[in-house]
Amino acid sequence: MKFSLYRLSARSLALYTVVWMAVSFVMMFANYDSQQPVLPQWLSTMLAVALAVPASYYAVNYLVPNYLYKKQIWQFVGLIAALTFSNAVVTYLVSLAVYHLFTGLPMFRSLEIVLSLILAMHLFDFILIVTSCIVKVIADRFFMEQRLLEVETEKISTELNFLRAQVNPHFLFNVMNTIYFQIDRTNTQARSSVGMLAEMMRYQLYECTTDRIDIEQELAYIKNYVTMQVLRMEPDSDIKIFVDKQLSGFHIAPLLMQPLIENAFKHISNYAEASKNKLYLAISTEGERVLVVRITNSYDPLLSTKQLLASGGMGLKNLERRLLLLYPSKHELLIEQQESTYNVTLKLQYHD
Repeated sequence: MKFSLYRLSARSLALYTVVWMAVSFVMMFANYDSQQPVLPQWLSTMLAVALAVPASYYAVNYLVPNYLYKKQIWQFVGLIAALTFSNAVVTYLVSLAVYHLFTGLPMFRSLEIVLSLILAMHLFDFILIVTSCIVKVIADRFFMEQRLLEVETEKISTELNFLRAQVNPHFLFNVMNTIYFQIDRTNTQARSSVGMLAEMMRYQLYECTTDRIDIEQELAYIKNYVTMQVLRMEPDSDIKIFVDKQLSGFHIAPLLMQPLIENAFKHISNYAEASKNKLYLAISTEGERVLVVRITNSYDPLLSTKQLLASGGMGLKNLERRLLLLYPSKHELLIEQQESTYNVTLKLQYHD
């Protein structure tokens, strides 16, 4: 969830390769000595640039997000200085060793030459690493603005769709209340079911209008939803629900868990022996500020996988889209299909 290596596309990798090769040629011509053979000079230059690449990559992908973005400026500056100096010493030793193999010239000549070469390489590494960090900051700012624009557009679209869809839910909500009072008072199970359904609709209509909802409200909705689904299951079905009682005091985006639970109930097996139909749901926390939802449901392997995915794929796609927009780099969604079960794990890193 925290730091992971970027997955470079073939196009990006090719672009980075061209840029670094261009840098090596510029450095080659800047330090070219017409009195010495071209090949050892070129190889030494390529090595110097090649050794600057991992240092730049480390600075860009670790030091910038973990120190600069967290406003630990002096630590960032000190680590950059230490990184450039140590990389300059390593670059000097490796490059001069190669140069020595080809030319026979000694690696360690006068102290003045050694210090001047290390200083030059230190300056070269500093320019490359700092430039890479600047490019990283600019790129991140650009992608952040694009992401914010995308989220805002998505939010407006969602709000418009929500307003369009409100007419029917309001009508159904009022109908549910009417039906509730028409059911005989002695039929407590039916009244309870209609009451829970009305409460679920009220939650979607009136509570889920904000970007974040209290976890306790979301869990209450989930419990009602699960209770309604369990009513249609055979009495001997193996349904186990665990919700950590300590879950409280933070907010998440509404209705993120419901599509996964809905999918599990939709695709649960329908064996004649009810005890073989299993659905396990666990909602808890893990580590530091991480909400974890684990769902396991049995399914009939005789049904085609294509049919299962076709019937539930749209909900999962919408969920993945919401997670990408609302929790970028702060969520994990893992779906595993085993011999006769589906295992789903959702992890969200929340802030409040």
